[in-house]
Amino acid sequence: MKPIILARLDKGIEPLERPMKKCGRPNQNGEQPMWMLLRVTLAVYAFDKARRAGAKYFAALQAAVAFVRAVHPKMPVSETEVKRILGCWRSSRRQLGLLVSKADPSDYVVVPLRDGTVGKVKVLWTAAIGPRPTYPR
Repeated sequence: MKPIILARLDKGIEPLERPMKKCGRPNQNGEQPMWMLLRVTLAVYAFDKARRAGAKYFAALQAAVAFVRAVHPKMPVSETEVKRILGCWRSSRRQLGLLVSKADPSDYVVVPLRDGTVGKVKVLWTAAIGPRPTYPR
C-alpha cells in the first residue's frame, strides 16, 4: 500500500503521510448474519415440503417465499433469493445437499452453560447434510 502525502503549501506545514484506504466493500471472509441461516433453513424446509406434496418447481418456490414471509414478515425474501439458496445448498452438481426437518415440539437438548450448570434448549429445526432428494416427475 502506497502512502498518500498531504501537504498544505500555503501554511508552510510539513507533508503528512497516511496509508491509503482499500477501495470497495470491506472483506467479510464469508461471514453472514444469523438471520440469513434462518432464512436458508426456512426456505429449504418449505421448498421440500411443497415438492413432497407434489407441487411443481415454480409452485414450490412460491410456497417457500410465502412460508418465510408468514413466519417472519420483516425478513427479506423473494423467488430469486430462494433460487440462489437452492443453487448454493442444493446444487445439481453435488450429490449432497442440505436437509431440513421440523423437530418434535417436546424435544429438548441439554447444553452446558458457562457457569458450569446445564440448561435445556428447545429444538425447533434439525438440519443435516445428506443425499440430495429427487422428486418424481
